[in-house]
Amino acid sequence: MSLAEILQVLTSLGVIFKIMACSPEVVVIETDQPLNAQALQQRLGGIIKIIRLFDTFQKKGKEYPSQVLINYFTFKRIKDYFQEYSGKKQFGVSIYALDPTLQFREEVTRIAFLIKKILQDQAQSVRAVLPQFPAQALSSVQVNENQLLQKGAEIIVICGNQRIFVGKTLIVQNYEDYGRRDFQRPARDEKVGMIPPKVAQTMLNLALPLKPLEYILDPFCGCGTILQEAILMGYQAIGSDLEQKMIENSEKNLEWFRNRYHVPPNRYKLFKSHAAEISIQLPKYKVAAVVTEGTLGPIYGKVPKKTEMQANFKNLEKLYDQVFKEFKKILAPGSKVVISLPAYKTRLSDYEFMPSLDFVLKNGYTILDPLSESLTTKYRFLRVTPRKSMIYDRRDQIVAREIFIFQLGNTSTNSSLPTTN
Repeated sequence: MSLAEILQVLTSLGVIFKIMACSPEVVVIETDQPLNAQALQQRLGGIIKIIRLFDTFQKKGKEYPSQVLINYFTFKRIKDYFQEYSGKKQFGVSIYALDPTLQFREEVTRIAFLIKKILQDQAQSVRAVLPQFPAQALSSVQVNENQLLQKGAEIIVICGNQRIFVGKTLIVQNYEDYGRRDFQRPARDEKVGMIPPKVAQTMLNLALPLKPLEYILDPFCGCGTILQEAILMGYQAIGSDLEQKMIENSEKNLEWFRNRYHVPPNRYKLFKSHAAEISIQLPKYKVAAVVTEGTLGPIYGKVPKKTEMQANFKNLEKLYDQVFKEFKKILAPGSKVVISLPAYKTRLSDYEFMPSLDFVLKNGYTILDPLSESLTTKYRFLRVTPRKSMIYDRRDQIVAREIFIFQLGNTSTNSSLPTTN
């Protein structure tokens, strides 16, 4: 989902790009122009670090990264990596493997010692920060808490079977701010389930292309997470919910959010409405996209019986048939609906999905591939289902989110899907 997000954002920015390498942890992308790392990081919900790569090396056989880089780091080159800082310098080293079978063990320590010795030989006062065992890469928390990007650098080594990339971290995700946007809001209701701000931001990016100040609709707005992320990203937001309590929660949260993040006034509207009747409330608003955490049904502490799952799915299919008919009244052809539907996690990696998506296809929507078939074929670990959805869940959750990108009207791609049981 993070890869789909960043590729959609780059496309919307008019950036020509090529994927050079990819693994579950890291993707190497070559672009035709420099990127504003700070603006990009603030916009992307699923990206933890943005790294600038400086050099690429061929790797022979079972060579370790430290063997390849033994003569690479010099005092002059290290200065290009480090931020100017007059006090004691601090740096970290992270290694990302492009092949999960590659094990480096002490390589982070070896590379860090190599760099530290070069600096100390030049009478530099320096401290190395290493990942916590057994990790080979520093977390964003470690990078921030040790102020590596202000007092030195985080040096990155990306290692494959034949190539090694070397670079430095430009910026890391602001985990504290995401926590603030989630847990410091005045109205939270975990009983109804709340989408994390990162996921809301990612879903909004999957609805691109969009223009500033266009209207985004969330007809199941709950506590207003998608709405707050929409206005923070420069859109106008319209939220509705059938329950008055949810409208009140959204109102409290959005007022707090608007003041906390200095969002201009009049960027959002709230209505109490059934999602299947929302067009009645919107005669004068031109909605550019629908982005929503749909009704997921009951929240479970243990896996429900299959008959109960099927009954829940049947009820939701009726609801969504009405809802997607309603969306056609307010969306222009080509507009997107990004929505999460419930999927029950029955085992560690097995899911029970809503069996039919007829409510989408028969109402004139196409299901878009979040990633190209060539990518998912080349990188088998990319988790796109046969029916073109992506799964987001946490280890302890029974009800997962199955995220789709629908488009109103036909496209050149084939929209027929297999039924998933």
